[in-house]
Amino acid sequence: MGKYRSKSGCQTCRQRRVKCDEARPTCGQCSKKTRDCQWEAAHARFRGYRPTSHSSETTPSGFDEVSGMEVEEDDADADADEDLDARPSASASPRQRGDGLPEMHLAKAVHPTGIATAGLQQTSPAPYLPQAHVVVDGAVVSPAASTSTSGGGVSIPSHFSAALPTRQPTLLSTSEGALIRHYVENLGRWLDGTDPARQFTLRVPMEAKHCPILLHAIQSFAARHRGDDAAVDDAYERCITLLIERLNLNIATHDDDLLCAIVILHFFEQLNVSSSVTETDNEQHLTGSSAILRASQTRTVDPSAPTLREAAFWIYVRQCLFKSTIDQQPPNIDFALRLHPVPCSMRDHYPLAQLRLETAWANQMTWHCACVANFCFDQTEGRERAQRMQRWQELWDAVAEWKRERPASFDPLWSGLAEQGSTFPGMLFGADWHVVASVYFHFSCILLLTYKPGPKFAIRSVQGKLSETDTQILEHARETCGNCKSSPSSVPSLIILCHTIFIWGPLLFDAAERDEVLELFATFQRNHKWPTAWIIKALRVEWGME
Repeated sequence: MGKYRSKSGCQTCRQRRVKCDEARPTCGQCSKKTRDCQWEAAHARFRGYRPTSHSSETTPSGFDEVSGMEVEEDDADADADEDLDARPSASASPRQRGDGLPEMHLAKAVHPTGIATAGLQQTSPAPYLPQAHVVVDGAVVSPAASTSTSGGGVSIPSHFSAALPTRQPTLLSTSEGALIRHYVENLGRWLDGTDPARQFTLRVPMEAKHCPILLHAIQSFAARHRGDDAAVDDAYERCITLLIERLNLNIATHDDDLLCAIVILHFFEQLNVSSSVTETDNEQHLTGSSAILRASQTRTVDPSAPTLREAAFWIYVRQCLFKSTIDQQPPNIDFALRLHPVPCSMRDHYPLAQLRLETAWANQMTWHCACVANFCFDQTEGRERAQRMQRWQELWDAVAEWKRERPASFDPLWSGLAEQGSTFPGMLFGADWHVVASVYFHFSCILLLTYKPGPKFAIRSVQGKLSETDTQILEHARETCGNCKSSPSSVPSLIILCHTIFIWGPLLFDAAERDEVLELFATFQRNHKWPTAWIIKALRVEWGME
């Protein structure tokens, strides 16, 4: 990251927060990066505008239509400019005129994500950057480009305004557009594992054109997947800088685009894992998602995920299950939440409503699996043996009921003997969410069988003879491997395989099955760039292969 910007450099370097050599007409930084070198116009100030308090306390959720705006030239001293640049959160309220009305109004803001998420938040839409313009020396100047003045004026620093959504879509360069396209074609599917509406593939890129933080998050993720280190560093640095500023606003917890960006950034973190670092070392953005969700959710969550916020919530649940299983710790999820409406109560037969129903059934299985993981890994839940056994039976019945009542579309299109050279059964599903739901079903059964209350030995037999329970666990494990191998393009199900192996992997004694599992992980990394070398290394150690 470069040095802090100078107080009199070009606007491009100041927005990027790098040092400018102030060479005109194109400075050294812009020349090296082939960027448009923009220089500041004459300073402008809003007459009668007085800052009153910190923006985190007074930031409005919207603005009135433009009624009257008066500006005048002012040669603000550089020290005042530098001081306000160092405090990007400063905001102001208009001074009242004699008639009791403010001297100026700005365009009303509308949140790009539209309707608020029912059941997850109380709406407080994020404000857009005002698109009103002022005139200085006969030239039209955007408030985003204006700077501070002395004598009671207020600045709107460009690096601060860039952290807020904008009315007008961002104009992308060719390379930036290519990164977004790469995300749409290759990575959106990773997030839409249980969402037939494909909101993170189709809707998020459109939202990103109005939200710089989300835009840079997508570019970071796509650049990392493509192996473009230079683009990664640039996009991620910009994203984190804006993210920190945005989180200083008290309305950040209700910003759907911000939540989506943080969810995507966790995938970016996961792609950075090396063979010598465990997955759980990279979880900063997962913690950020949890904080935003807990600060804004209510008591219910819709499993059909009709909004971006709920779609992001279900991605977060899957990310929590990944970490929880590897650490064998309870997932960081509020289990006081209740699903509403439950899938079995949804009876609409319209084609689009059918997709909503499929989403609800897939997410219900995801929720069942999260509840099972919480029961298995949280030994404080129901300390009495009778209580734990009762809870275990409730979870077992819920998982069995899901399999019994689920729509026929969740059944495999075909299932049969393994393909030649494979030791696992073969099955073909119609969609990613069918595969994901099936894998979560088998994983729930594996967990419940493994952690069933009752007397057991602390260490399993080392003689290679499996118990009846271990045999049942391996049957579900083989089904899981068959699901994933038969759907090599379904990355969400392969990601689940990466963490479930830490539960049932030690039970695998057959050499051919071990080799096939290792090859499955190696192929996953080779084809999709998902880091599995650390998992392969852990398995080889567990199996005594090195």
